[in-house]
Amino acid sequence: MYPTLLQFGSIAISTKSVFVVLAFLVTAFVFWRKTREEHYLQDQAFDAFLLTSMVGLVMGRVGFVIQHLSEFGFNLWHWLDVVNHPGSSISIGLLGASLYLYRYAGKQKWDQFEVLDYWFLAVAAGMVLRQIGNFFAGVGFGYQTNLPWGMVFPGVFTKYHPVQLYSTLFFLALYIYLSWAEYNYRTFVWYKAGKKTAQTGFLSCVFMIAVGGFMSLMQFIKPPQLVWKGINFDLLLYLLLLVGGGIIVYLKSGRSFKLFGKNN
Repeated sequence: MYPTLLQFGSIAISTKSVFVVLAFLVTAFVFWRKTREEHYLQDQAFDAFLLTSMVGLVMGRVGFVIQHLSEFGFNLWHWLDVVNHPGSSISIGLLGASLYLYRYAGKQKWDQFEVLDYWFLAVAAGMVLRQIGNFFAGVGFGYQTNLPWGMVFPGVFTKYHPVQLYSTLFFLALYIYLSWAEYNYRTFVWYKAGKKTAQTGFLSCVFMIAVGGFMSLMQFIKPPQLVWKGINFDLLLYLLLLVGGGIIVYLKSGRSFKLFGKNN
């Protein structure tokens, strides 16, 4: 592992920080490319991405502080000092950013789910680099394992699940599929449900279902991050994401739930 990429005397540049920046740039590029292809005004699209990213950073930090309130206490400086007290909750940050973008797109009179489709496509690309950075930094690994592909990470002396590599492959496959589906989902007969055109939001739903399902499975081989009074809120969050994505894609396909038999 290479937790430190470059060292200049007492100044060290961490590998994770470099990959976080690269992930941000890749996410921005993919989002910019898609909005430009669909003829969104570029200054408005840039504002949307920048504000969404800022909300995600703030929400991720707030979520992390709440999770580790016993360590941070009520020292506001420690909350803001990301250099000496680093940490962020990716799941809470992504959730907050996505909800903000949905609302922002509505205020701009944009197709909200179309914008979310481009957002989640960009996030999938960025997460590939984010997970590679975690791997080289030696953070975010799973439980101990005796499997042949288990790896020894800095600070430990036995093999652990390389969850970062599992996640890297997952997000890479998800990005490839979403890139393909973005140009083809409108031809899916089951999604159009007999209509002439398919509604936007397919990529968003696939992202929610795939991430919710994959991360739920990962809870069996990695420590949870959101834990309160012994309850694994990571698992609850990802299961809700999985079910929510399934419900939305069902409704977006033009179908409806009939709770009391046939509607009259």
